[in-house]
Amino acid sequence: MSSELAAFIDHARQKGLDHSTIRMLLLSAGWKEKEIARALTEQSLDMPVPIPPDTGGAREAFFHLLTFAAFYTVIIAGIQLLFGYINLGFADPALTEPYVREEVQLEAVRGGLAALIVAFPALLWFSRFLQREMGAHPDKARSGVRRWLTYLTLFVAAVALGGDVISLVYNLLRGELSGRFLMKFLTVLVIAGLSFAYFLLSLRMDPGKPATSRMHRSFAGIAGALVLFTVAWGLVIAGSPRTQRLHMFDTRRLDHLQTISTEISRICLGPESERKREEKSLRRAVPATLDEVVKEAKGRKPRILDPETNVPYAYEVLGESKFRLCATFSFPRDEDVEAFWNHQQGRHCFEFDVLKPD
Repeated sequence: MSSELAAFIDHARQKGLDHSTIRMLLLSAGWKEKEIARALTEQSLDMPVPIPPDTGGAREAFFHLLTFAAFYTVIIAGIQLLFGYINLGFADPALTEPYVREEVQLEAVRGGLAALIVAFPALLWFSRFLQREMGAHPDKARSGVRRWLTYLTLFVAAVALGGDVISLVYNLLRGELSGRFLMKFLTVLVIAGLSFAYFLLSLRMDPGKPATSRMHRSFAGIAGALVLFTVAWGLVIAGSPRTQRLHMFDTRRLDHLQTISTEISRICLGPESERKREEKSLRRAVPATLDEVVKEAKGRKPRILDPETNVPYAYEVLGESKFRLCATFSFPRDEDVEAFWNHQQGRHCFEFDVLKPD
């Protein structure tokens, strides 16, 4: 407490002024209500007034920020996933890059699924926690921290969603199919409408009323159904974790075969392996076994065992410069990029000639 304020209160009491008069004089001089009340209390009591927990709303702001961070993640991941589903299901030849691999798009789907699966339960838990807090302490429902952060969230969401709409209109003007544009626009409209309606209604309704609880349950049910649909659709498109593991094994197999073929070319051609075909000359015949390839590797030692079964890849010498590599794949490959490495499901063999390009 200010010594000047304490001295004035002592002087005013000695002159016979009551608390109300002293308070009015200090308010008119510019002192704050909180400072005056604390000074008058300390003058009259032998112990200070206890300060309640969470003074300043730090704890309240912390949980609201966590809730809104989870909300942002759910909204962004949900919109990106639904846009990705539309792009994959209704491909537009005029806008789709011919050499963009589908696997790249599926990786984006898996990333969005991971974010949604983690963030949505967190959003439900934090929201439920805050609702219980406001139910036990109704004054928190009217706190400035909650209102400021809620309106800030709505502002950020409005800017982000507005950016999505601008991007959609831009793609429409570029010639995107009107059907795709309409589906994406409806996606943004539904998500934005539900989000804004929920937050605005929650600010206006008394947390202690039964209608408020019903509103929270209704919106939680609608959001849960949308998230469940989005996740289920994503798992159908991207495949189960088991399916993805098998795809990863296929990717490793191709990488191994590519490394083996590259090292055989270096062994047989030496420094000339990087030259044009007409300048290449065979320095030695292709190795007789894969073990020889590993021993004589010039760049990176290749792996010659299947990563799933630990069985060696099939290798056959077809001539001084020719050889065959075989592996068993779980899925077929039919890509526009590096079409030489496309293969069928099951056992597939690739034939090479070190004197000729792939």
